[in-house]
Amino acid sequence: MNEPYSIEAQPCVLLVDDEEEILVALGDLLGESCTVLTAAEPGRALALLAAHPEISVIISDQRMPGMTGDQFLSRASACSDARAILLTGYADLDAVVAALNHGRIVAYVHKPWEADHVLSLVHEAHRTWQAQRALKVEQALLHGLMESLPFGLVFSDAQGRCIRSNRHHQGTCESDHYTAILQPVIARLREKVWEDGQAEELLEVVAEDGQRRWHEIVRLALKWPEDVPLKEAWQVSMDRDVTQRVMVEDRLNRGERLEALGRLAGGVAHDFNNLLTILGNCLEALSGQLQGDEAARATQKKWLARALETVERGEGLTRRLLQFGRAGRNGGTVRPFDIVAFLEERASLFRHGFYGAVPAIRFVLDLPEGTVPPVLTCPEQLEMALLNLCVNARDAMPDGGTVTLSASRIRHVLPAAPSSCEQDHALALDVRDEGEGMSEEVQRHIFEPFFTTKQAGKGTGLGLAGIYSFVLAHHGDVVVQSRPGEGTVMRLLLPLLKQ
Repeated sequence: MNEPYSIEAQPCVLLVDDEEEILVALGDLLGESCTVLTAAEPGRALALLAAHPEISVIISDQRMPGMTGDQFLSRASACSDARAILLTGYADLDAVVAALNHGRIVAYVHKPWEADHVLSLVHEAHRTWQAQRALKVEQALLHGLMESLPFGLVFSDAQGRCIRSNRHHQGTCESDHYTAILQPVIARLREKVWEDGQAEELLEVVAEDGQRRWHEIVRLALKWPEDVPLKEAWQVSMDRDVTQRVMVEDRLNRGERLEALGRLAGGVAHDFNNLLTILGNCLEALSGQLQGDEAARATQKKWLARALETVERGEGLTRRLLQFGRAGRNGGTVRPFDIVAFLEERASLFRHGFYGAVPAIRFVLDLPEGTVPPVLTCPEQLEMALLNLCVNARDAMPDGGTVTLSASRIRHVLPAAPSSCEQDHALALDVRDEGEGMSEEVQRHIFEPFFTTKQAGKGTGLGLAGIYSFVLAHHGDVVVQSRPGEGTVMRLLLPLLKQ
């Protein structure tokens, strides 16, 4: 605890008087029950006050050369919270009244004094000083806690009136300290606390700008005194933004599921690929042993061609399964590279996916101005991911439109970013289309393996799952922004090396 707020059990008394015999007499009187410091002139006394914040009581003479007692105590109150007692003669009544009116003293003692009366005044002044110090400690702790807490804290009475809040909102009603979205939740939790004494809720909130935040609200009844009914007890509500925690937990859960599915898919694909190889060899062998007349052989050849085509499609599927299985465990060689040069070199490759599209689809590459720090990932896997996203964007626009691929350095925290990378910025690669968009329900499933909105035979449902697995393996993240009828933005977030 800071020294100015320490609370002494024994009074520390400062005696100020220009007469040595007065200092000795008072020192003898107080010495057994108090720690005594003495000063023969006010300047020395002010220095002692600055050096000894534990001084709880000052006894000062009124008539001193250079500075009167009430003048000295006025200056002393600016640097000390000690309680002051003025030592006066009967002729000093006006000075005593002035000092009392200005709050500079708590009592005065006439010369000659009564020993028991002085001792009583000193100990009473010390107890008052102790209570004031304790109150300062509580105020300092509460104020510091309220201002420093990383979450909203609101105290309210039984009628829902705000007693104290760190939200810096105006209003006597507790609901005034919450947004309109949270107000019904607070009201519901208040009623639950009346029944159970405590309540909590994890709530997803969509802000006006479309950003999703997660709030963990915990509410408790303050049972003081202990026998107060719950409906009459004060309550405290704690509102913590846990968006980062929820995102990390979701990321870990998805990563674990994808890794498990990747192992399963890889194992199944490997065995299935062996079967397809044998089947393909057998079909190739049969193609040289056709029997019957020309019409029969033509029919046999047609069915063998279809069977071989199916084997090839199966082999393509197994390659995608194997690629998906490797994405989470072996995301390729990670290295830093210039993202602007990377995108410029591959612009024609990305455009190739839109050649001949009917209606026409335009491709736009939007690159940042200035220098961008090197991105840390596998360029080969990133190329495949962007190609996949561009193809998805094309397929989402059956009536034509524009696909925009943009890169930018944005303020974003990637929790898993290596220490060698920027901790509060990331590279954002956006693939934007003007297509049909997606509902929230579809968005919740698009990264699940084998989930697809395409027609049968048009997609395996492994593309986005593989992209998500690859990005997570490289300490990044994927964010989707989409609404039905308003198009979609698929954002890949990847770490940037520190400059």
